Amino acid sequence: MSTPPPQPRQDPVPLSPPRRIVLVAGPSGSGKGLLAARSGLPMVPLDEFYRDLDDQNLPRRFGIVDWDVPASWDADAAFTALSELARTGTAQIPTYSISQSRRVGSQRVEVGDAPLIIAEGIFAAELIAPLASAGLLADAIVLKRPVPLVFVLRLARDLREARKPVGVLLRRGLTLAAEQPQQISRWVRAGMTPMPLRRAIRHARSLAQLAWAEHHHRKVGSAGTTLRITAVCFLRDGEHGPELLGVRKRGTSTYIQVGGKLEAGEGAQDAALRETVEETGLHLNVSELELLGDFHAVAANEPDTLVHSTVFLTHHPLPEDFQVRAELADHRWFPLTQPTQCAGVQIAPLMAEHIIPALRRRLGR
Repeated sequence: MSTPPPQPRQDPVPLSPPRRIVLVAGPSGSGKGLLAARSGLPMVPLDEFYRDLDDQNLPRRFGIVDWDVPASWDADAAFTALSELARTGTAQIPTYSISQSRRVGSQRVEVGDAPLIIAEGIFAAELIAPLASAGLLADAIVLKRPVPLVFVLRLARDLREARKPVGVLLRRGLTLAAEQPQQISRWVRAGMTPMPLRRAIRHARSLAQLAWAEHHHRKVGSAGTTLRITAVCFLRDGEHGPELLGVRKRGTSTYIQVGGKLEAGEGAQDAALRETVEETGLHLNVSELELLGDFHAVAANEPDTLVHSTVFLTHHPLPEDFQVRAELADHRWFPLTQPTQCAGVQIAPLMAEHIIPALRRRLGR
């Protein structure tokens, strides 16, 4: 993007947090729209944010505008619309005519109380970093299907819709087919998880079920139980920059931070030091705890419950042979700049909605 995206407003007690976005990429004609339709989730087609034909800065190929490179697409407008949709449930989306190569109108899109939204298009990967930074990214998927199948499906669609002259469609289709393996590799390097269509549909439905369950728990928990907890964030330098430690309790599938419930008469700082010793064996000093913030979120492992967590950051390194202790089963590291590197792994709402965005802001990522 030419300019950094706007930072979202942070509510002090976000009992009704923003919806999150599932990004779906794949070659033109690979079935992105079909995936969105079969997921049962509201969908925003990112093709609506192409630039108009008379834009003097549009790149060209095949004697026409090259609609397959990001410069032909308005990433800032797409991010702004998705952010508004995530936070308010409604947004104005342009209506783009592929055959006319320009916007021909707009429509008001409303998603109700759906907790997830699918945004699909060949430029979806351009939105991974800004959505993750804003705490709005749920997952990022790229469809991986056989090259001949995608070529036939794309050509049939383009001919049916009379998108461009037949000769142009054939030349473009053959070129895109030859480039498809490299294109898939670029999407994967950007942090997207490759999946065949049927698996991607199952995965999207699973994400939807989890999001609806969390949404229900949040509504019940907002009037019910709130647990007072503390959490400690450990960082390390990884291949793609800073990585955040996530730990998983026995009998659960969600990754959280080191920490836990406050005992009677215990302060958050004392609880953080105690839990760190119990779960990592590491003895920290008070001076090694840096306050990251106080956050509210749905509890990861407690039904119909919210957590109020005081979160600390420590720069104390963990040993290379670090092993979790007490009630923890295992641990893994999550890249802050590419959180979808671990796509498909379930992380706590506190971690996804608050801790990762706060750390990215703190570190200037």
